[in-house]
Amino acid sequence: MRKLVLSALSVAVLAAGSFAADGKALFQQKGCTACHQADKDTVGPALKKIAAAYKGKEADLIKFLKGQGKAIVDPAKESMMKPNLNTTKAMKDDELKALAQFILSHK
Repeated sequence: MRKLVLSALSVAVLAAGSFAADGKALFQQKGCTACHQADKDTVGPALKKIAAAYKGKEADLIKFLKGQGKAIVDPAKESMMKPNLNTTKAMKDDELKALAQFILSHK
């Protein structure tokens, strides 16, 4: 029984890492790097700043990426992000989860 629980935990941990890796690929493929960097604000806020604002709020980040929530990181620049939300609105739920987990992995 203990081995079964440990195996299940291992799979869960690996799956979470896999989501973050998939999220990184999506982040790059969808052109997010044009406005967002890990540690530095550019056109858009740094991933670390986004991760800090949405810490423990993955569902809220996904809601924002779906175009259903307000910007909480830099509301003054929300209008710049709105056209780019068309890209994230078209993503599947599992892709949005992976993207959110990648963003939130920046601490």
